[in-house]
Amino acid sequence: MTLFFTLILSIFAFSACQTASTEKASDNLQTDIKQISVEQAKQSVDGKDAQFIDVRTTEEYAGGHAPKAANFPLDALEKDLAKLDKDKPVYLICQTGRRSQKGAEILQKAGFKNIYNIQGGTSAWTGAGFPTEK
Repeated sequence: MTLFFTLILSIFAFSACQTASTEKASDNLQTDIKQISVEQAKQSVDGKDAQFIDVRTTEEYAGGHAPKAANFPLDALEKDLAKLDKDKPVYLICQTGRRSQKGAEILQKAGFKNIYNIQGGTSAWTGAGFPTEK
C-alpha cells in the first residue's frame, strides 16, 4: 500500500514539473516581444537605422503611414523575412496593435530577438499628433 501511494505521488510530482516547465517555456517565448508606446517607438526610430515595419495591407499603408515605416503586409511577412536583419531591432506597427503582435510572433519564431510591438498602432500614432506620409 505504501508503494502504491509513493507511486501515485511520484506521478503527480512529475506531472506538475512537466506543466511548470511548459508554462515557463511559453512565458519566455512572450518576453522577447516588448510592448512599447508610440512615443517610445517614435523616439527609437527617429534618426536611427531601425527596421520599422508596417504590417497593414498595401491599401491601408498607401492611405497614410508613419515616416520610415516599410510595408511588409502580415499575410506575406514570412516570405519576406530574408529582407530583414535578425541582429537589428525590429519595430512593428499596424492599425491598432493586434496584427503587429501577430507579426512580432512570426519574427520571434524565425529567431529575431529584439522585437517591439507598437501598442495602439497607427491609430495611436496619429492620435498623438505624429506625422504620416503617403
